[in-house]
Amino acid sequence: MKNDSNDRRATIVCKHIANGRLPILRAVRTEPLEPEDSGWQFLCNSGSEEREAEAEVWLVKEVIEYESSLAAFINLPVGTTLSRSNAASQWMSTI
Repeated sequence: MKNDSNDRRATIVCKHIANGRLPILRAVRTEPLEPEDSGWQFLCNSGSEEREAEAEVWLVKEVIEYESSLAAFINLPVGTTLSRSNAASQWMSTI
């Protein structure tokens, strides 16, 4: 298990979080493609159009700095989906 505060694996973050600084409301873990890839994708779930080319790559540690409540979930297995209705809500997990 990695120490999340130093976890340098890559994640994908939607532009609305990266640029617009919206809260993370959905997280999906898919099969990593490379050893440096965590498999995590973090989305604002705003209903706005998402373009893959506009997404950003953040390190796991940067995501945890942005949204510390995700630290408890980072090591969940591939196939995990996390969601919440707003930034103050508790995360709901499906695996």
